[in-house]
Amino acid sequence: MLQVCKAIADAHRLDILRLLRSESYGVMELVRILGTQQSSVSHHLKILAEANLVRTRREGNSIFYRRSSIASDDELAGLKRSLLAVLDETTLGVDLQARRGKVHLSRAELSQEFFTRNADHLKAHQDAITDYSQYDAPINDLLDGENWPASKLAIEIGPGESELIGELARRFDQVLAVDNSREMLARTEALICRQQIHNVTPRLGQLADLKGQMAELVVLNMVLHHLSSPAGAFVEASRALGSGGRLLIVDLCHHDQDWTRRVCGDLWLGFEPTDLEAWAHAAGFEESNSAYLGLRNGFQIQARIFQLTHDHPTQPPH
Repeated sequence: MLQVCKAIADAHRLDILRLLRSESYGVMELVRILGTQQSSVSHHLKILAEANLVRTRREGNSIFYRRSSIASDDELAGLKRSLLAVLDETTLGVDLQARRGKVHLSRAELSQEFFTRNADHLKAHQDAITDYSQYDAPINDLLDGENWPASKLAIEIGPGESELIGELARRFDQVLAVDNSREMLARTEALICRQQIHNVTPRLGQLADLKGQMAELVVLNMVLHHLSSPAGAFVEASRALGSGGRLLIVDLCHHDQDWTRRVCGDLWLGFEPTDLEAWAHAAGFEESNSAYLGLRNGFQIQARIFQLTHDHPTQPPH
């Protein structure tokens, strides 16, 4: 108990716990956000780790920190949950929010620059992991298992050259194909033209631009691991959906293949299923149906449908 109380008895450590509520950050990212020295941040993280309030996760050659899960048999579980619940009711300072936004912007710029430079070769690189034909059957089964209204709008974020856009066009009255890379959007447009699809509208932009669309479905197919804030994507998706709308996430389970960063521009090496569930619940979703598919090359795909059940959050989780 003394260790836990010591860990929270510092303003910087409280800020770190707030920042790690639903996001992962590296040490140097926390240095930028907190505006302090690396040695100071490392010291604070060590104290929090010794109190089992934060844990590390390796992303290739990088180490990221996030909050620890509180085990049910932890003798201090009640104390920790109460402390964190009170902490989460407080808001980050304006300066911290601004510097956190700059870190996320830097992540997003790195990702967008990669797609701009590698648009010509990206599909071949991504096919080294998997292509849509390897997991189209589970996706169709998941979509078949949902009850869709008569007039339907679907939004796919970052469709690229995936054949999924054609499947969505067959199932839905209107489809928005949204990408923040002109080069990748041009490839989506070429695919639409080749397949003579007439109910898909390409749009340059990002998920955050789609608030109030009242769509029935938002799709992120192999996109979440490219986004600067995976947790924030759930919140933005909820704002683009109508009541009871669904979010389809197709992505890799967590892996240790660091070469995907260099070759495919991945920011994250997949995700634990529990991470997606926690971010979904925080954004007002509950799980509908899921499918998992192991690939011969050792990667595993998770396809998850989450349904919006609660009011839209007013802001992304801290």
